[in-house]
Amino acid sequence: MADNPGAQVVAGSTDHGVEVNIRGARAPYVVAVDRIAELREFSFGPDEVVVGAGLTLSEVERLLVGRVPLLAQLFPQFASRLIRNGATIGGNLGTASPIGDTPPALLALDASLVLSSRNGDRVVSLADYFTGYRTTLKEPDELIRAVRIPMPLAPVTAFHKVAKRRFDDISSVAVGYALDVVDGTVVSARIGLGGVAATPLRASATEAALTGRPRTEMTVREAAAVMASEGTPMDDHRASSTYRSAMLGQSLLRLYAAHRPDRLEASA
Repeated sequence: MADNPGAQVVAGSTDHGVEVNIRGARAPYVVAVDRIAELREFSFGPDEVVVGAGLTLSEVERLLVGRVPLLAQLFPQFASRLIRNGATIGGNLGTASPIGDTPPALLALDASLVLSSRNGDRVVSLADYFTGYRTTLKEPDELIRAVRIPMPLAPVTAFHKVAKRRFDDISSVAVGYALDVVDGTVVSARIGLGGVAATPLRASATEAALTGRPRTEMTVREAAAVMASEGTPMDDHRASSTYRSAMLGQSLLRLYAAHRPDRLEASA
């Protein structure tokens, strides 16, 4: 890759394969990485979870066995089983699409990426990784080697996907949540968004509106109004900007309804 900076990297080829099949795209040089052992590591420890970028979504799902609840909610909504059997977690991040499903969830999980080249490894926060529409901090000679998720996990998590079809569809809006609530107060909040800007992003204004405040219906409704203004939603054939903004606000209300304080106390 260092000798061929214009090389097209493929693993499951569920994205580039469409370009080849439908649009007749032909890369001058293709590097297949799906069988590189160093991209297929996995570990689950007390301090972090490490997921190799070359693992397919189905493999990650089996290896995690539900131990990261936010990702457990994501997997069934990611395309179809056929796609998840080939698509890799690194590929979904490498395309840098603003409507990819894994970035919002991984942003909420405060994930970081290990980028590798023949010069060595470097670690970048996923929150800093995306620099513009389909552009990232990754250099042409670098591969995404692994995704790191810090432990412990936040107790209140969810993944919401709004799309025209339940399965095998691209999201109009995707939201990942990870909230830590102590004695009824939100002590930390991380919210990842997809489909509402040129890049996946953190809903920083909404996070600030929630953090340090009691998790009451009033707080959530005020934060939902803030969340409806996050990003720069656009009109396209999937949804209007007005609809996308409305779905952001409704998503936060939906999270509160599913994790009401009285329900959490009753389950405890």
